[in-house]
Amino acid sequence: MSKIKVSFSFLLTLMLVAMFSIVASAAGSNPVVTPPGDPADVKAGVVTTDTANDNNYNTVDKSNANKTGTGIGTNDGSTFNQVIKSDDMVKNPDGTHGTQRTHGSYMNNTNSCASCHQTHTGASKNLLFKDGEYATCTSCHDGTLGFYNVFSSSSTTTTSGAGTFGGTHDGNMSVHLANGTVDVKAAPGGNSTGTGNWEAEFTCASCHAPHGSYSDRLLHPDPNGMGNLTADKGGKRLENLPVVTDISAKVPSGDYTYTDATGTKTINYVLYRFTLDATSPANPDYAAKSLVNGDTVLQLMKWDGTKYVIDTDPWLHGYDFDAAHVKHYWTAFQDSTGADKFDTDQLKKGEILGKGFAAVPAAKTTLVATVNSLVKGNVARGYVVKLDVSVPNANNVTTTTASSLWASKLANGSANPGYVANRGVAMSTFCSACHTDYLASSGKETGTFDHAYRHTTTSDSYTCVRCHYAHGTDVTVMRDARGLTYDQIKADTTNYFPTVTDPTAREALVKDYLLDKNPSSALKRYTNMAVCWACHTSSHSEGTRNTDTYQYNPTPGIDTDRNGVEFDY
Repeated sequence: MSKIKVSFSFLLTLMLVAMFSIVASAAGSNPVVTPPGDPADVKAGVVTTDTANDNNYNTVDKSNANKTGTGIGTNDGSTFNQVIKSDDMVKNPDGTHGTQRTHGSYMNNTNSCASCHQTHTGASKNLLFKDGEYATCTSCHDGTLGFYNVFSSSSTTTTSGAGTFGGTHDGNMSVHLANGTVDVKAAPGGNSTGTGNWEAEFTCASCHAPHGSYSDRLLHPDPNGMGNLTADKGGKRLENLPVVTDISAKVPSGDYTYTDATGTKTINYVLYRFTLDATSPANPDYAAKSLVNGDTVLQLMKWDGTKYVIDTDPWLHGYDFDAAHVKHYWTAFQDSTGADKFDTDQLKKGEILGKGFAAVPAAKTTLVATVNSLVKGNVARGYVVKLDVSVPNANNVTTTTASSLWASKLANGSANPGYVANRGVAMSTFCSACHTDYLASSGKETGTFDHAYRHTTTSDSYTCVRCHYAHGTDVTVMRDARGLTYDQIKADTTNYFPTVTDPTAREALVKDYLLDKNPSSALKRYTNMAVCWACHTSSHSEGTRNTDTYQYNPTPGIDTDRNGVEFDY
């Protein structure tokens, strides 16, 4: 079937008008489109039952012996342990049972594959048990089975960081169209010409890696294929790096020159080959991978201005075929003839991979000799995004405090224990794998594919998710300039609409207050231009501060010069 290409903005307009709601286990690649006024269970993104679409093995529907999909359509939570195929598995050395993760960290006796795939009766490509990636993911992640609910606003908690895919019809709905409706190239700030993976359909798997990830929330290690694209195209691939045995001084031939959002940069990268001993670079992952003194290591290093330091970005292990159908690995190393002699798919030969390195045990003498013959290499690198994530509960569900990406202090002035420097920048870098030109320093005309003056996104203070939700918004999750949500404003009868006490009237008034007057596809965390006012209460020292004309009284304990959102959630 041919595709009809329409503009991203037009599709988003349709979304805002139609206010789609996702049926829990909808078959088909696209969500069911439903107008306002649907029954409550449909508005909430669920239906009472969708068992007719499950692939069961019973006396009636003998379709799948693994029972993949059994219980998916039962949306009352009673089938939670049925659907998690890894539940009650022999896990520990003493023979006790446990629950392994469905997405990654698979055990040698895993049964997790059956959670999503059917070997002979899949409904779509990749043997997925529902028709398409979006339908497969949302069959569990609609909140009905105890998993993360991508349709929930979580507006009553302080840990909501992703927004909602529009489980309500309360207005302002703006979502990432992750249902395959648009191509990746529809991303604002991206490359509309279709190079790289820009022609790929945009789905849940464009941002999340269902089989495991180096990042929290299963964020994809290679979004948009940028891990294997060079920096001039917005990516992270390093090419023709020299293999050296001495890093006491900068190696001139290792300079890697590229243009990024802040202008042309030259960073010296080298591949340092050494025999592990007490004088070797400090990388905790050596011990974690059971390396011992005498093993040979090939470590990626970068010059920080005064010395070489290790680069711990994970290496990607994909490959492509040339016209002669010869396989070429993204990360591979050559000898003096230019031939690939060592790549990242040699685990059976004894290679050990870790954070930014490959190693060979000393006993593998033939492979050690191969590594010792290398003179240069190419390295495709993955993306890593770490968040402030809680301890998993009984169902392996955790919560994330998104503000730790940009807030180094809590409301009381104490240090934020979840904040780690540069995590916010890593988040912005991940987002810019698609929104390439939006990774920028303020006040400069920047961009890989086009040029304009842009807001800063290259610091923790102004990371992308400080102003935008990842999944989307509706009126119940957006905030005002003081960082307060729909539920919080309803409860604050002192500072917001103190004369309106009727609950129904307050709800309507608060919705109107938070309703975005110029709704768009921006996924804004704050309504209207409160997204600016939240930080820019005063842009300049001589500017006007909050004067007597400010609509609402300041909340006690919050600095009246700034609206407090920096620390308050």
